[in-house]
Amino acid sequence: MKKFFLLLSFFLLLYAQACTKQDFVLIIPAPVKIAVAPYNQPTNSNQLLAGYIPNEQSLVDNATLAKYDTILKQKLDKTHRNYIFLTQNDLNITIQKDTKNRPNVLATWAKLAQKVGADYILVPQILEHQEKKGKDRDVTMPARLITDYYLIKVVHPETQTNDGFLQARSHYKEISYIKVNVSGEDEITPRQHKNIIEFVQESINKMIYEFHLTIN
Repeated sequence: MKKFFLLLSFFLLLYAQACTKQDFVLIIPAPVKIAVAPYNQPTNSNQLLAGYIPNEQSLVDNATLAKYDTILKQKLDKTHRNYIFLTQNDLNITIQKDTKNRPNVLATWAKLAQKVGADYILVPQILEHQEKKGKDRDVTMPARLITDYYLIKVVHPETQTNDGFLQARSHYKEISYIKVNVSGEDEITPRQHKNIIEFVQESINKMIYEFHLTIN
């Protein structure tokens, strides 16, 4: 009997630890307004909310960003929430200052959302972007993608200021390398044949799931 209680206590401890390690993302009530920033690519640390900029960062052209904006809008529209989609022109602002008069990128996003009357703002950022090189069995480099999606609440729940509060982050990373087998041939997996747009779609689906944006 003593061994039974010891085992029970052990499993309860493991269960408690597992529960505390789970990331908690607040489910946003459906009526609130969510501003959605267009895809943007930080090129210096002052534009980052988290993470880091790769040493040899591949830049994304405006036409590609616009294509991803369209995909993001189409997928978000299916969640039937109240979105306000911002444009690239809305991002033509300098870093704003918070209530303590400090330049603050989080407060900058919060003020963009506040300007259009939104309660939250969804910020999609691309840190690494490289389309697949080659095709079929001649793939020489698989597509590479690192994205972060941030859900920012305009009003900080503790200070009640409009400096912004980082509610959640969805991180996506797809970087792989072609391996050579013992025969000296390249081993290319089905995933390494995919174009980068498929990974962008995956990252959006992951974000929607993790942020609980789908309304049942």
